[in-house]
Amino acid sequence: MRDAFHTVVVGGGCLGAAAGIAIARRIAAAGRSPSEVCIVEKMVVGSGLSARHSGIIRAANADGSAAILADRAAQMWREIDRHWGVSVPVEEVGAVWIARDSGRGSNAKWDGLEVSLRQRGIDFHQLSVIGARALLPDFVRLKEDEVFYFEPGACQTDPTHVRHAQCRSLRKHGVTLREKTAVIGFERGPSGSISAVHTDQGTLDCEFVVNAAGPWSPAIFASLGIALPVSVEPVHVANWLTSLGEIEGGMPIIADYVNLAYFRLWRDGEIHMHQPRNRGMGSTARAFSEHPLGVLGADFMNEPSNQALGYSQIRVYEELARQRFSNVDRTVYSSGYRSFFDITPDLRFILGPDHRVSNLVHMLGSGQAFKYAPVFGEMMAQFVTGSGPLIALAEPFSISRFDGGYMSDFWSQVTGSAHSLAVAEGTL
Repeated sequence: MRDAFHTVVVGGGCLGAAAGIAIARRIAAAGRSPSEVCIVEKMVVGSGLSARHSGIIRAANADGSAAILADRAAQMWREIDRHWGVSVPVEEVGAVWIARDSGRGSNAKWDGLEVSLRQRGIDFHQLSVIGARALLPDFVRLKEDEVFYFEPGACQTDPTHVRHAQCRSLRKHGVTLREKTAVIGFERGPSGSISAVHTDQGTLDCEFVVNAAGPWSPAIFASLGIALPVSVEPVHVANWLTSLGEIEGGMPIIADYVNLAYFRLWRDGEIHMHQPRNRGMGSTARAFSEHPLGVLGADFMNEPSNQALGYSQIRVYEELARQRFSNVDRTVYSSGYRSFFDITPDLRFILGPDHRVSNLVHMLGSGQAFKYAPVFGEMMAQFVTGSGPLIALAEPFSISRFDGGYMSDFWSQVTGSAHSLAVAEGTL
């Protein structure tokens, strides 16, 4: 079987689905059939990292370029029916950020973040302890050596609702969907561009390819002879069942950077928690040196060991939660599992065309794909149709930044036998 398409999107997670929707809308407006957009997904739509996301949508980011994109994404989430043609329940709950007092009742680093975000039109401001107390349930502990900031525009949604909405939108817009279909190779034309995508269900001729495969990208695109510096970092998730009476008034997202944990209200009276990415150079390097994707590609998400937390990890999270919540001793551990952040060596996205393959466009979320899905999808549509204001915003995230000696410099910054990186550089 051989079919022809305008664009083949590799990967059917939240980013791939968003790209498929946006590209279909744009080429339809230009007179082409939206069915000329095809999403190829090895499992089913939304079954990978997207299914294990916290659903937190926030703009605050120390990277100014990422903050601008996150703010645009948050705006799109609030009116998502305009972009996807379907509705998604989005709760505008705000986020209370908690940091250590670095002196004089503030945190110098976070004060700088406040200034940076304000310059970009993003509301993120310091709160008094009285102001923080007024926003949070009584069982949340606040301490004297802490300072508090508030992001009123932060939102949350349920990834299950998003998955269903994206599936409805793909059908509504006429996107061709090939689920349970694996990419096994590519054909290249005389110019070196990709002329066809080979799958285990047939060949797809195409004009453009969008890589939305996240941490599976290195294995999928290796046959093109290009290296994609993407790996994964594990993250544990725990859900605590608490009293519905205690949370009746709701709760903002809590970004607790004292105990390194995010908390949000979850389904059926649960408090959902996970830890942020580990930004240490050694941890990042270890993720690349240990090659965690050696476990049969996408199948690692479905490893039995990832479906629940071990007792020791539950106790670790219980202690973290106890530091912030006074009622943990009388809550019930409900569920937990292991998820993953897809990461790059500098923990930033890869967005835009690949300078080595002219019609290949990358869209890798670097652990934060979910919240950026609407804006990244529209960005991909602008790239493959040749115009749009989001193209310029992708420039800081070009894959070309990893050219030359970048990876050699990356490895040279990690020293010590504990990292076991002596032979890792030659294996990338």
